[in-house]
Amino acid sequence: MTAPRLAVDGADLAYTDQGSGHPIVLVHGALSSGAVWGPLLPMLAEQFRVVAPDSRGHGHSTNPRGELSYPLLADDLAALIAELGLDAPLVVGWSDGGQIAAELAARHPRAAGALVIGGAHPDFVGSGLREVHRGLLGELDGGADDELRELIALHDDWPALLRQTAGMWLGYDGLDDAQIASVAVPTLVLAADRDELVGLDLAVDLFRRLPDTELAVVPGARHESPVGSERGPLFAALITDFARRRACTEAGRAQP
Repeated sequence: MTAPRLAVDGADLAYTDQGSGHPIVLVHGALSSGAVWGPLLPMLAEQFRVVAPDSRGHGHSTNPRGELSYPLLADDLAALIAELGLDAPLVVGWSDGGQIAAELAARHPRAAGALVIGGAHPDFVGSGLREVHRGLLGELDGGADDELRELIALHDDWPALLRQTAGMWLGYDGLDDAQIASVAVPTLVLAADRDELVGLDLAVDLFRRLPDTELAVVPGARHESPVGSERGPLFAALITDFARRRACTEAGRAQP
C-alpha cells in the first residue's frame, strides 16, 4: 500500500495514519524515517490516532530545497498538523525528533497540545552535542555495517540526506533559555538510562528547565531502544500513560 503524501512548502511528505482517538504524531530521528516506529505504532494505535511522517528529505519524503534545519522541519511539522486537522496532538519526538518537537513548541506554540521530548537537548553548543554529532558523522564515513545498511535502505537519496544532515547538525546552536522557558504545554522528558549520545544528565537538565514537565527514565535502554522490540513496549506504555493523563482533550479525556 502506498503511503499518503502531503504537499508542504515545496516538499511532498510521506506519512502513515492509523487508529482513532486523540492524535499522536511520532517524529523520528535523523537519518531515519517514520518506518522505525513500527514496534510502537500498533500498541499506540489501539487507543489513539497515530500519524508518523517521514521528515523532509528522509524516507520517501522529498526535499527540493536541498538543505535541512531544525526550524524548517518544525515548520513542516506544524503545517502537517494543520493540514490533517489534528486537534492539540501529542507530539512525540526522539533524538532529532525531540529537537524538532522542542523547535515546534518554540516556533508554533499552538500546534501541539503536549510534547514528549526524548533523547534530545535543545542546547547543542553548551551541552557538547555539536561535537558528539561531529564524531558521529566521522563514524558514518567509516564504512557501512549491517545496521547502517538498514538505515540507508530506508531512504530514496541517502548521499543527499547525509550531506544535508551534516549541515544541520554542525550549524545548529539550539534554543536559548527564554525559548525553553516559553514552552507552555505539558511535556514529558523521556530518557534512556544508557543513552550513549544524549546522557541522562542532559535529560534531567531539560526536565528542570521546562515549566510544566515530567521525567521518565527507562532502565536498561540505549539511544536506539525506543524503536526496538525489547524496550519499545515500555516506551509505548509511558507515552500512553502521559497521553491519557496530560494530552487528551476534555471532550475525550481518558481516565487515568
